[in-house]
Amino acid sequence: MFKGHCFPKAILLQAVYFKLRFSLSYRDVEELLSIRRAKVCMSSR
Repeated sequence: MFKGHCFPKAILLQAVYFKLRFSLSYRDVEELLSIRRAKVCMSSR
């Protein structure tokens, strides 16, 4: 399912969970992932 992505499966699942469960914007999810030291930028959507 996540083949070819550069982030670990756990981080991707957490980002999807935050986005869907709490109706967060991509920018909000980006800020939350930065806490886990995952470098994400809006251009990588």
